[in-house]
Amino acid sequence: MSTKILVLGSSNVDLILRVPRFHHPGETIRADNLTTVFGGKGANQAIASKRLGAEVTFITRLGNDYYGKSYRRYLIEKGLNQKSILADKKVPTGMAFIELDPKGENRIVVSPGSNSSLSVDDLRRCDPLFGKIKAFVTQLEIPIETVRMGLKMAKRYAALSLLNPSPSRPLSAEILSLTDFLVPNELEAQSLTGLKMRKDQDLPRIAARLLKMGVKNVVITLGPKGLFFKNRDEEIRIKAFRVKVVDTTAAGDAFMGGLACALSEGKPIREALIFANTAGAFATTKLGAQPSLPFKKEVETFIKNQSK
Repeated sequence: MSTKILVLGSSNVDLILRVPRFHHPGETIRADNLTTVFGGKGANQAIASKRLGAEVTFITRLGNDYYGKSYRRYLIEKGLNQKSILADKKVPTGMAFIELDPKGENRIVVSPGSNSSLSVDDLRRCDPLFGKIKAFVTQLEIPIETVRMGLKMAKRYAALSLLNPSPSRPLSAEILSLTDFLVPNELEAQSLTGLKMRKDQDLPRIAARLLKMGVKNVVITLGPKGLFFKNRDEEIRIKAFRVKVVDTTAAGDAFMGGLACALSEGKPIREALIFANTAGAFATTKLGAQPSLPFKKEVETFIKNQSK
């Protein structure tokens, strides 16, 4: 039987431009082509969790425009509950403009749109959806007050809480203390702590600062270098799997979905981290956010083959 995960967060329509290189201020360059796909950290993490085996509820807000209506139909087709996919008649759907270079690296500009109007009152009306969930997942592309309320409601229902602090911004002691697993990348970890990472040996110090700030478990994702985990009792380093990188968009979201699924299934922490790490690696091998998100069988088969 699948475990229940509730994801609270953003939905964006991604406009992806393939560029020969990242250009300089004031410079105009030509993109090779334009691809339009559905994305947004919240939606990516919800779809990732569902593909990786969980029963998922997704709370989000879309505009009532063409993009929003299309996105709503898509999410419902993917098996997500339409009652928690809220509509905004005043604000357009969120958009993300993504530059993608030949190495698969990206630069992203987000226009939040209807994500900015996902409110505390919306969450209160969704209170019944928090019942019997194993894990709660959220990010920072929606108002911080809504994130805080979501974390509080998750704790009220004794759910495991996972926070992806992206895009980076200061977080209160209350939010950090409500977080069971904080999952920043290395830049976000440095921004939250004010500490610089000049070498890998600085990772324990940065993670320790986050624990001191109130977080219970810290997972710092390091892209091609893997990840670093720390809590009060142990430290774990895991190297990244070698794959042919096409597009790094949504790799972190696949990681979050994988971690939430594995933890909610009761997997030991090292096993959960390996599962999440594999999901994140898989997402870099295809173009786009949600089109690149892997399925559970793909991840399990890859791990089994690696162990041989």
